[in-house]
Amino acid sequence: MNRSLAPELSLLVASCLHIEYEERRLMDSRHLFNLLYYHQIRPVFLSYIHERGIDVNFKQKLTNDCQHITFSNMLCAQELVRVDKLLTAKDITTYAYKGSVWADWLYGNVGQREFGDIDLLIPKEDFAEAIEVLSNEAGYLADDYRKYLLETPKMRKRFFRTDYHIPMLRETGDSTNVLEAHWEIAYPRLLFTFPSDEWSRYSEKYMLLGKELNVFQKEYQFLILLVHHGGKEQWKKLKYIADLAAYMFRYGHLTDWEKVTALAKEKGIYSLLTWSLGILKALCLPWKKEWPQQIVSVEVTSLIKQWETAPRLPSNSTWPYFKHGLAIHDGFKHKSALIFEHLKYFSEWQLLWHKAAWYKKKQS
Repeated sequence: MNRSLAPELSLLVASCLHIEYEERRLMDSRHLFNLLYYHQIRPVFLSYIHERGIDVNFKQKLTNDCQHITFSNMLCAQELVRVDKLLTAKDITTYAYKGSVWADWLYGNVGQREFGDIDLLIPKEDFAEAIEVLSNEAGYLADDYRKYLLETPKMRKRFFRTDYHIPMLRETGDSTNVLEAHWEIAYPRLLFTFPSDEWSRYSEKYMLLGKELNVFQKEYQFLILLVHHGGKEQWKKLKYIADLAAYMFRYGHLTDWEKVTALAKEKGIYSLLTWSLGILKALCLPWKKEWPQQIVSVEVTSLIKQWETAPRLPSNSTWPYFKHGLAIHDGFKHKSALIFEHLKYFSEWQLLWHKAAWYKKKQS
């Protein structure tokens, strides 16, 4: 482990990579506690310290929290299965990803990963009918502004051109379920091209709680994981590093890396692939012979600083998204397409103006 890491962060990184932690430097328990919660790796960390006999003075609270996380995750998994059954009954194809599916897929345990909502990918041609089923039969409602966008033809077209999902809420007694219905995996201006007309080509079945769900083949789903964790979230939290390491340990020796490489180059994100795996190498994850051998360590100083300081996310992410997008997209062709997509986004001034006015009115 890199000795330049503070002892608290060093322990958290070791738990995410599932590697030995042999340091015995004094730690600030409060700082460790705060970092642990910020990075959303409580179940991973609890399993790690339990296996290695490492003690922390907040272990009982951590244990209680992880029991609650397991219970909440199981309810989300059950809700995912219920919603999928309702949509399947209407011949609407959906693809489950993130959330409880990734918890089970990556860790083999639905309680081992922190998440907060249910995510479904729904092809564009089925999206309108799916929203009706989710609203009328599953009990999920979009907020007033998105209802307005969906019900106003001109705004609806602009909304679908510039956005990628609709958050929906379902009130159930003392709790609230959050479901995100996606027609893309990210904002179109970010140029992560995983269009719905190719999803069936890479689909496979996955068993969760006795129900077959549509998911994606591991190579395709791995790239989606990289897009979400590294492309959108830029590896800002250790939760994402833990997911990446979990994939490598569980599926790295089974993955068709030539297929992954070909798909990444086709989609202009080979730089994202090599950078992401290079982070694991830089963090001293033992590299197995079945894993890609062309990967080299990358500079992680800025990431370490970010993990240590746990900064607030910016209120406006457009500029950071754009700069990061230029860095992780390949070559002139894909970088220029990214610039063009951002120009197209800002040309939708009517939607952007209307959106700003709506939220300003709501706040007032």
